[in-house]
Amino acid sequence: MDTFKKVATRTRVEGLVVLLVAVGYLWEAHNVPEFYQIPGVPGPTTFPRLLGIVFALAGLWLLVSPKDLMAFKKGAGASAEPRAPEAAPTAGGGVLGRIAADWHFYTMWAVILGYLWVMPNLGFPLATFLLLVVFVFLLGEARWHVVLGLALAATILIYVSFKMGLNVRLPLGVLEPWFK
Repeated sequence: MDTFKKVATRTRVEGLVVLLVAVGYLWEAHNVPEFYQIPGVPGPTTFPRLLGIVFALAGLWLLVSPKDLMAFKKGAGASAEPRAPEAAPTAGGGVLGRIAADWHFYTMWAVILGYLWVMPNLGFPLATFLLLVVFVFLLGEARWHVVLGLALAATILIYVSFKMGLNVRLPLGVLEPWFK
């Protein structure tokens, strides 16, 4: 059991989750119907495939992270570099204590799942803007003009890149009546 705890570190578990999500994402990108493809244009599956490959590689890297492998080979406390202490659970302890200690991590996952849920109806531009506002805020930026400016600039850049560069039609959702 002690060996299992050494092998199944939090980093490796996160890597496995990222890898499984990436495989599912690649599978769904593979299942996009061919009638969405325009000859001579990269098409709507280009970005999901590239993103899936990047996430799969990131998940694999987390699974076989050299830092964790060296620490496992040398023993728990014999790592060459001092490891950052794990986030200590709050006074409540248990699962709720861990969630309270790592609330940024869980909130970001909840925001991503919420984004995937509302994006088809809300539309890509508005859903992406809201996602980026929350992410930038959760990452520690407290100046709202910076949060809103970064989110707006990134949303416009992403939308224009897909629309003009890849010729991919992204759903406009509630904004569609304004752009007809």
